[in-house]
Order: sequence, then C-alpha cells, then structure tokens
Amino acid sequence: MSIELAQAPSLCQVEAASKDEEKAVIDQTEHAADKLHEVVVDKDAAGYTDPTVEIDDADNKRLRRMINLRVLPCMCACYLAQALDKGAISTASIMGLQKDTGMVGQDYAWATTAFNIGVIVGQFPSNRAIQILPLGKLMSGALILWGIILLIMGLMDNYKPILALRLLLGLGESVVGPVLLATSVMWYRRTEQIFVVNTYISSYGFGSIISGLLGWGFYQVQPGQVRLKAWQMLFVIIAALSIVLGVVVGIFLPDSPPRAKCFSERDKVLMVERVRSNDQGIKNPKWNWAQFREGVTDIYVCTLVVGGLGTFQGLLINQAFGFSVSDAQLLQMPLGNFQVLLYMSSAWLAHRYMQSIYTLLAMCIPNIVGTIVLLTVTPSQSTRGGLLVAFYIMQSYQAQTPLYYQLCSRNVAGHTKRVFAYAAVFTANGVGNAISSQLFQAQWAPRYMPTLYIHLGLYAAMIVMLLSTRLLLVTRNRTRDARRDSGEVVETSHLHAFEDLTDKQNPDFRYML
Repeated sequence: MSIELAQAPSLCQVEAASKDEEKAVIDQTEHAADKLHEVVVDKDAAGYTDPTVEIDDADNKRLRRMINLRVLPCMCACYLAQALDKGAISTASIMGLQKDTGMVGQDYAWATTAFNIGVIVGQFPSNRAIQILPLGKLMSGALILWGIILLIMGLMDNYKPILALRLLLGLGESVVGPVLLATSVMWYRRTEQIFVVNTYISSYGFGSIISGLLGWGFYQVQPGQVRLKAWQMLFVIIAALSIVLGVVVGIFLPDSPPRAKCFSERDKVLMVERVRSNDQGIKNPKWNWAQFREGVTDIYVCTLVVGGLGTFQGLLINQAFGFSVSDAQLLQMPLGNFQVLLYMSSAWLAHRYMQSIYTLLAMCIPNIVGTIVLLTVTPSQSTRGGLLVAFYIMQSYQAQTPLYYQLCSRNVAGHTKRVFAYAAVFTANGVGNAISSQLFQAQWAPRYMPTLYIHLGLYAAMIVMLLSTRLLLVTRNRTRDARRDSGEVVETSHLHAFEDLTDKQNPDFRYML
C-alpha cells in the first residue's frame, strides 16, 4: 500500500502537469502565429491581408472572372485610346497632312520624334505620380488630356504648333504604359499577366482597324463639302473618342483591389491574397532611396530596340509599294487584324511553354525574313502584293512589345525600384523610337533601303540582348536555389509579399524567363 501511495502522483503534481501541457499548447499556438506573422508595408494592402487564406480553384476562377469583367475592359479602352491618339498621324500622313501644314524634308519624322521626346521627359514624373496617386483617376485624367491636345491639333494648319502639340501629347501619354503595367501587377498573378498584357496591347491592332476605316471614310469627303480637311476631321473624331473613354475609365476602373467599391470586403481580401505569390505587393507611396539605388545599379535591363515602322506604315504602303491612298487606308485594316492575331499567338506560346524570352527570339525570325524581302524584291505591279505580305509579316515586332514589358513588370519588385525600372524601360523605348524615326530619311524615300539595313543590325543586337538577359535571370534563380538548399536562406511561403522588398531582397522571389 505504501508502495502504491509512493507511486501515485500528488494533486500538486497533477496540477503542474496540466499547467505544463497548457503552456506547451500555448507555446505551440504562439509559434504557429509567429510563423504566420507578417509585416505589411503596402499602404493599400494594409488591413486586407490574411496569410491563412486558401483560395481554391472555384474561388480563383470566380475572382478572375470578376476582375476580367471590370478591370480588363478599362485597360483595353486605355490602350485603344493611346493607339488611336499617337497613331492618327500615320493615317493622316497620306491624307494631305504634310502638304496642308507645310511639312518638308524631315519635318514629318520630327513630328514623331517630338512625341517620343515628350514620352522620355514625362517618364520619371509619371512613374512617381503612379506610385502616389490613385491609378484609375490618373489614367482617366491622362485620357481626357490627350483628347484635348489632339482636338487642338486637328484645328491647326501649320507645322510648328503641331510639332509642339505632339511633344505635349507624348508628355500626356507617358502615363499609359506604366499605369497599365502597375495595374496588371496588382490585379493579376504573374502567370496570368502574359495574356492580360497581350490582350490590352492587342487594342493597338483594333486601333489600326478603326483608324484605317475612319481615314478611308474621311478621305472620300470632297474638298469644300465641310470646313475641315479630311485629316482634321480624323483628329477631331479620335479626340472626342478619347475624351469619352477617359470619362468611362474614370467611372469604372478601380484604383486598386482594396479601394474597389464594386467588390465586397471579403472579395477584396481574396483579391489581395490571390496575388501574394507575385511577391510584388499592391502599392506603397513612400519613396525608398535604397530601392532607387538598387534599381540604378541593377544590370537587368530590358527594352525595345526597333521602332519607326508603325509611324511610316501608311507611307510605305502608299509610296513604296504603289497602292493608292484609299487602298492604303483600307489595307491598314487587315494589318490591324493580323497584329491582333500576332499578339494572341505570342501570348499563347509564352504561356504554353512559360518561356517569354524564347518566344521573343522566335518572333525575330519573321522580322528578319520580311526585311530581306523588302530589300531584295523591286516594287512593281506584280510584286506589290508579295511586298505587302512581307511587310505584314514584319509586324511580328509589334507582338514582341508586350513580352518585353512583362520581362520588366514580372521580374522587378519593390515599389520605388519599380518606379525606376518602368521609367528606364519606357524611356529607353522612347529613345529608340525617337532615333528610329530619324532613320527614315527623306532622301531615302520611298523604299528606305539604308533604313532596312540598319533594322537588320538592330535585330541582331536584340538577339544578343535577349540571350544575355536570359542567362542573367537563369543564373540568379540557380544562385537563390543553391542558397535555399544549403540552408543559408529560409523561404517563408510569400510572407514578405507585402513588405515592400525588392526582388533581390525577398528570398521567396524567383525570376520568370
């Protein structure tokens, strides 16, 4: 009996054991909470994150459908307005614009260069404004501003004010590309952004269709029937459309998922959590000098190196290939359809194989082949159809545009670093387009043979740049995987997603090829 009493636990021991078990449970719970604890620096995301949320396929499809119905149409409207505004001069170039405004020599090329100078000058202020201001309101204001500028341009009959207005148009339109990239990052997963960006940029093709149809229609108006000239009517109509689209976008485009009044509070949380795996956050207006310095010193740069064909396409079809003005306007419409097909095809290839850079390389081949055809085949009544097909094929460079932009938007994190990266990419794009317009020298018209030889060199440079970029990104991913495997760094299942870390700082971030 005494032995049994000695082995039996006392009441104090039972209570102590219970307290120990309770403490163990508490410690375990606290440890789990610590694992899920995150620092939310993003101002827009604050109060709308929940790392414990699991989004199943049904919810993901429902949320994506809601975003596609609300946000994506507004993005397409923005890019359509931009395509019409900046592309109107190409349609007008064969409608009497140059003669009526006294353009001679390189004046028309300088009108294009002036636009791109405006884009270049406006990049850094625009990208900083994107970091601070509500995106929907900013985009709406830019659309309305472009429309007003183009409307004034349509009332001009002299080259010099048109040149100045083209500069202002470039300043206004420096907003559109970065805004749409920032919008795609905050609403869509990185794997979805390929189709999203290609979809709204395909509006460029629809812009060519609309512009060509309007140009053909107004060109049929006989002189004296109306006070305005054909190209002026084109500008006025496109300007009015931009202003209307600006009002529509201001009403319907939400500034960010948490600020979208059209969605429930629960869905806002789910939409924020849906993009957690991007490791790019939503939005933080605070400037970070360390991120800026990292952006300046980061050798990862992607940009376009070929431009000018879009602005001169009307002149090439009309003067180089020998089609009439009316036919040249109509022939820009199937070209627009072909551009849309190219955008969607490149998106499918990049998404199917998850290889944006290889897709970009593949799209270089039609450009090179088409350029060689234009260089070697003499224009005549019998060859102009084949030359037109070759020129259509060369529009593959247009399909490269969204993939280039995605190489930047999907591979750069940190809100201030993205300000620099977007500004650098669009500035370099503007510089390339400004210079390439000058490659179309008046004395080389109508076939612009030296220009085409220069383009071949640019394609070669682009291939080298793409291969170097891919090697850099592959090396960075392998280095990160090695550090993870060795235990040097610990991944956290995207708990740093809203901490406003750069792609170099966040151990969870992986570069997409």
